[in-house]
Amino acid sequence: MVGRNHAKTEIDIDRISGRVSAHRVRDYAAITMLDAYGVVSKRFMQRGLYKACRLVGSSIWTGRNAVIRLGPDANVTFPAHDPYWNRMLLQSYDHEPEMARLLKSLAGINYGFVDCGANIGYWSVFVASGSCGGGKPVLAIEASAPTFSVLEANCAAHASKITTVHRAILDRSGVEVRLNDAAHEARGISVEPNHRAGEVVLSITVDELVEGRGWTDLPLVVKLDVEGVEREALVGMERTLANDALVIYEDHGSDATHALTRHMLQDRQLDVHLLLDHASLQIRDCRELDRHKLDRTKGYNLVAVRPHSHWVAVLPT
Repeated sequence: MVGRNHAKTEIDIDRISGRVSAHRVRDYAAITMLDAYGVVSKRFMQRGLYKACRLVGSSIWTGRNAVIRLGPDANVTFPAHDPYWNRMLLQSYDHEPEMARLLKSLAGINYGFVDCGANIGYWSVFVASGSCGGGKPVLAIEASAPTFSVLEANCAAHASKITTVHRAILDRSGVEVRLNDAAHEARGISVEPNHRAGEVVLSITVDELVEGRGWTDLPLVVKLDVEGVEREALVGMERTLANDALVIYEDHGSDATHALTRHMLQDRQLDVHLLLDHASLQIRDCRELDRHKLDRTKGYNLVAVRPHSHWVAVLPT
């Protein structure tokens, strides 16, 4: 969290109580306006809310910070102009409630969390905090240097629990890859030697991270959010999968073929469960997702496990 001497630059929301704090009347007015739109737009899956948050953020919140308080010991700070995260300032917007429900349900279980594509550390902090995720050990991996600096700052209060790693997840380690120039939530990588644009970062496999941390005998939950190289990441975590890790991944609403889920089911012979707001649903045929992936702008969270995995018993029902 940013120090209190910087409080005048902050907008602050407590997600538990819904209390919003700001230092300018126009901040409250903007949040009230966006929140009203968030409520009205729920009937059509909050279409346009991202664009509205981007417009407001770039107009009045550039250069300022915002703080999300997820619990008494769980704070996440981010640039307030960022529309992916500033939606969290709205009580009408709930960020991936199905993910929060899963991780809360695992709070009483001994496991390590491998956060691949950790971004600013939202889920890393959630899992590492006692009040939200049960205070689990976390490996938080992020490829983008600017985003990684925000991740480090957010994880500093949980330094005893979270280890941050500035690498790109891939099927082999030590390879130079380039990031594209997309927004952080959609930023992908390229290993093509003639791909000139973008930041250069070294790759690493999940297996190497896990073994380097000494977690080979620890039950693991791996969040795989690596924008387009999920299959390569899975190749780089064969030993982790063989040790019965639970993998959380995203199947985007824009993919009508459900390609990643098809890969999980058919090529890898894994059991797949779709995370719903209040339960989980086993998916035996990827065509079943046609009834659930209704928003083309949204990523849908699923989990993949080995058949007869011990994790199935603790999935939300």
